[in-house]
Amino acid sequence: MSARDQARPRRSDFGAVVGGVTLPFCAMNAAGSVTAMSDVRALAQSRSGAVVLHTTTVHPFVHPEFRSLQNPGFDKLAPLARELAASIAGSTIEEFAFLARAFGGAGVAAVELNLGEAWVEATLAPCERATVLEELAGRTKEASTAPIWVRLPERMALPYRAVVGALAASGAQAVIARNEFTGFEKLLLEAPMLDVVAIGSIASGYDVSRAISKGAKAVQVGPTLGPDGIAIFGRLEREMRIARRERTGGAPRAC
Repeated sequence: MSARDQARPRRSDFGAVVGGVTLPFCAMNAAGSVTAMSDVRALAQSRSGAVVLHTTTVHPFVHPEFRSLQNPGFDKLAPLARELAASIAGSTIEEFAFLARAFGGAGVAAVELNLGEAWVEATLAPCERATVLEELAGRTKEASTAPIWVRLPERMALPYRAVVGALAASGAQAVIARNEFTGFEKLLLEAPMLDVVAIGSIASGYDVSRAISKGAKAVQVGPTLGPDGIAIFGRLEREMRIARRERTGGAPRAC
């Protein structure tokens, strides 16, 4: 059992397994929702099922047109990333593979390829060509000792069938898509072999339960955590427990 596990109460009734990673709770933060390291440490002690770090690039990124991606570079975060989930972005397949290897070596629980970042779409654009997407996911899979999760952009040129085919062929284990019918729900129809995570539009325990009931393995809360901040995960869990008691009389049911 890790130090992080010892510091946090273990839960299994609302737990989940996403892309080979066992989570104590089926809701986690989305990359970018927490940036300060003090908040990351607090999140690690919260009821969040996982801690997803801010999306990181090879070099410090300060481009004024892509403010959401501004970060100090992987070498500042990799030493702190053990047992967390790293989110990475690059303008080339080589940069993605380098980061996947670096964070895998640092002992992260999972590596998320954040293809939803505008900078990635403007440079590499992997969701416009299935061959590029398959090579990207495959190269990062080979480079990393950690499971590969892929976060899709909100809009894609490729049809879902082509996206799923490329990811499945590459060995990616989970895919993250927006929480709406044309997002994760439509993706579920094409991706029975991938674990699907719904991202966004999560404000209550009902929202979590609704996504899980439709087939998502877990949810990500973002792009911000809202007025509750890190405490939102405790509230989501409480609301899910209350709803379960009202529905079943208290019988446990995993996500």
